[in-house]
Amino acid sequence: MDLSVSDAPVGRLLDGRYRIEALLARGGMATVYKATDTRLDRPVALKIMHAELAADDDFVARFINEARAVAQLSDPNVVNVFDQGEDDGAVYLAMEYIHGRTLRDVLHERGRLGADLALEVTESVLSALAAAHRAGIVHRDVKPENVLVGNDGRVKVADFGLARANSTSSKTTRGLLGTVSYISPEQALGERATPRSDVYSAGIMLYELLTGKTPHEGPTDFVIVRSHIDDDVPPPSEAVPLPPAVDELVLTATAREALQRYADAAAFLAAVRSTRATIAGLPLPEPDDDPELTAVHAEPRDSAGVTVDEALAGTVLAGQVDRVEPVEDETADDDIPPVDDRAGEVSRPGSTRRIDAPLSIRFTEDETADDAPPAGVRADRQADARARTAGHRRTEQARSRRGLYLFLFVLLLAIGVATAAWWYGSGRWESTPSLLDLTAEQAEARAEENGFTAVNGGEEFSETVEAGLVLSTEPEPGERLLGGGEITYVLSLGPERYEVPELVGRTVDEANQLAEPLSMTIRVDDEVYDDEVEAGLILTQSVAPGEEVRRDTEIAVTVSRGPEPVEIEDFTGRPAEEAQAALAEAGFQVNTVEQNSNDVPAGVVISQDPAEGTGFRQDEITIVVSLGPELIEVPNVRGERVERAEEILREAGFEVEVVNLFPDFSDNGRGDRIQNQEPAAGEQHPPGTTIRIIHF
Repeated sequence: MDLSVSDAPVGRLLDGRYRIEALLARGGMATVYKATDTRLDRPVALKIMHAELAADDDFVARFINEARAVAQLSDPNVVNVFDQGEDDGAVYLAMEYIHGRTLRDVLHERGRLGADLALEVTESVLSALAAAHRAGIVHRDVKPENVLVGNDGRVKVADFGLARANSTSSKTTRGLLGTVSYISPEQALGERATPRSDVYSAGIMLYELLTGKTPHEGPTDFVIVRSHIDDDVPPPSEAVPLPPAVDELVLTATAREALQRYADAAAFLAAVRSTRATIAGLPLPEPDDDPELTAVHAEPRDSAGVTVDEALAGTVLAGQVDRVEPVEDETADDDIPPVDDRAGEVSRPGSTRRIDAPLSIRFTEDETADDAPPAGVRADRQADARARTAGHRRTEQARSRRGLYLFLFVLLLAIGVATAAWWYGSGRWESTPSLLDLTAEQAEARAEENGFTAVNGGEEFSETVEAGLVLSTEPEPGERLLGGGEITYVLSLGPERYEVPELVGRTVDEANQLAEPLSMTIRVDDEVYDDEVEAGLILTQSVAPGEEVRRDTEIAVTVSRGPEPVEIEDFTGRPAEEAQAALAEAGFQVNTVEQNSNDVPAGVVISQDPAEGTGFRQDEITIVVSLGPELIEVPNVRGERVERAEEILREAGFEVEVVNLFPDFSDNGRGDRIQNQEPAAGEQHPPGTTIRIIHF
């Protein structure tokens, strides 16, 4: 089965270690799954190469070599590579699993980032690229999709050096077309990628973070690629208000001529840090008066004044860029012409400027010349009118000054109250920076840069954070804390591991005493008979001595029950050969004793010791084997008188048969001498054998 293109390998155990749990993403060259490392019990991102690429030996070799090189990178902003292997044709990488989202997801949600936040993200990306460039690795595919933002605010770069394929692979073209917005001019022309190529791509990404769009856009990929080759990247300040130093950063990084760019990510990183220090605390340039430009490029309401942890990890309300429309004054009259500054002014629609034209009074004469009062009366009236007008003006001016003073007093009082409320409410409180994955020195320096004090709160073991780096902080990144407050950090001791002791040959109680201070548990898995090891002693252990294991690791042991008891079979009255073979096969040592017996045939067991019960292998069992009756040598009685011959033979244990060959020619024959005997003298025969003696 081709795991790289299947949606249903969930539950499969890859390489006997990685249990696939869910599909995360599918790309042109590989498919990424969330999996669990069953050996270390931790989540991993499993990247499985597509089958057609896995069949290319050259590509696989380069894939493995570059994976090994990336695994050696030591930077908190690099996605760690844990393992690499192959299982049934599936070539895979086991990488660090990041709980979070991609920088592309952040841009989709927020539109763009504020200048300081964009530079902070770029600084993290360049830190990772600088580590790669020092190790001789070129990323070749820097883009927001390859930048991961953890839920804890950490920024990590993935897919170092793994995006290059053979020129014969169709996947290469698709990979190129999928990232044309960030490709360097030399890559677009087919030249070899260098660290300056990564600098170009990172500069394009910084432009996008600042403005919300890439500098080169077009209806087709070909048009975009040609723009990279033929057109300079415009200053981002043409789209949004930015300090000139930020423009200089972007324009240097994205120079079409590679030699005019920063030499590598380390040089770019130094420039970014210098720029951040330069513009720290300086206000942004005023936006143009054009309301449309101001509206389109308005700062997102939640991107200024927050940390990268808050802004990217979601601790502040995330949203799309708010389009600020020009304010229309419904009371304004579009037909009112502007008034000269000397006489007053009328604002444009939506303006808040006052209309403050001077008051003019015109007197009309309703009377005809004939009805006109005398000249003296007119003069008095005019003088009286002028006096009333002057008094009215003085009154109005006094009221205006009193109103102005009162307004200023109320305004100052409101500003003071608001300032005090802000200061005692939230003004003294600031967002804590992220100190995670930093050394103690780096953490204390970053805390000091942000107006806090970092103190060491001890050390704890961690399966995911390298020893010597910050594991956690109190308060956590992005939380609010009084300025100058203390942030307590805890350093990682690395994975908690204990060396397994030698348990074989010890009792279970002794093994438990050794294991307890090492946070291990001993489990008796089995008890077996063993002829060599005493009962109660450990024969085997599931984890080899000297191996390092995690806390609470259970070690299974096999305990000896001693020699196995064997039932003893009685072979008395049975052939000796049968007894010897059966008892030896049962594991006993057989001792054989031979003995004459008048009752038991030769070769048969007369007795056995022990003859019943149970014993153990290598125990001794003695069997007595019959040699048959004891043989006696027949005495020579020839020439002896009959009575004496009988006496000799009977004393020797034989029966006697007297044979007289000529009974008619002799007396009772007792005085005769023995002429012959059967069996002959000297032969061996059992006692009781009849011996014939012959006389005449």
